Amino acid sequence: MSTTDTVAAVITLPASGLALDLPTRLLRQEFGQGRVARFEDVDFPATLTHEPTRRFLRDTGLPEDGVLLQLDTDVPLPTLTEFYADERADECVDAFRPGELPARADHLIRLGRLVDGNSLLVDGATGRVGTWSEDRATLSPLTKDVSVLTLMLWLLHRALGGPARRS
Repeated sequence: MSTTDTVAAVITLPASGLALDLPTRLLRQEFGQGRVARFEDVDFPATLTHEPTRRFLRDTGLPEDGVLLQLDTDVPLPTLTEFYADERADECVDAFRPGELPARADHLIRLGRLVDGNSLLVDGATGRVGTWSEDRATLSPLTKDVSVLTLMLWLLHRALGGPARRS
C-alpha cells in the first residue's frame, strides 16, 4: 500500500471521537512493535477525563522513535504541575520558577519531550495537543488531538527515512 493510499484510508469519518481513526497496524508497520508505547489506565492522571484520548493512548498508543519524540514511559504520565514538582524539582530551583507554569497546568498532561526540547502536552479535558517551552514560558497549540499528532509523527518519520532508518 502506498503512502497516499494509507493516508487516504485513515482520513475517514471517525467513530472514535477523534479527528482521525488510525489503524493500529499503521504504527507497528512504520515504527516496529517495540517502538509504540501503549499506556494503561494506571498511567493516566485523574485529570485525563477526555475518553477518546484515553482510549487512543491505551489501544493505539504513540510512536517513540527517540529522535522526534521521547516519551515518558518509565513513570505514570504526570501533569505539567507534577512534572515540575516531582521530576524536575532539583533542576527548577535555579533555572525555572514553577509559578511561571501556564493556567490549568494541573490539567495538562506531559507525554514527553520533542526534539526541540519542548514538552509535548495533552489537555486532559479537551484532548487538544500542545507544546510547552520552558525557556520562553510559552504554551503553544500543536494539533487538534492525539490522532492528528500521531499521523504527523508518522508522516515525519516516513519523510526522514521511515523503517529503513531503524537498525
